[in-house]
Amino acid sequence: MQQFEWVHAAWLAIAIVLEIIANVFLKFSDGFRRKIYGILSLAAVLGAFSALSQAVKGIDLSVAYALWGGFGIAATIAAGWVLFGQRLNNKGWAGVILLVAGMVLIKLA
Repeated sequence: MQQFEWVHAAWLAIAIVLEIIANVFLKFSDGFRRKIYGILSLAAVLGAFSALSQAVKGIDLSVAYALWGGFGIAATIAAGWVLFGQRLNNKGWAGVILLVAGMVLIKLA
């Protein structure tokens, strides 16, 4: 296990935020029919991976990737709810609970 430094956690947080932005822009792009949103989505994905590459300099890859993916999914669900009125059914909520439990277990491992 690498020694924890806040700068790496900050990079991970930036990666998560950029992933969420990329997903929202992807929805706004309407299948890349609205090209500016598609291009912004691609730029945000590139930024997210760049930030993630900095985060893994000080956070184990398995932990960083699990947190990035997990928080990204959870926050994208929230963004879909707030921005687009999308709702999860019971199976979807069960999946979110399993996702959060998995992130906690990976962090504790």
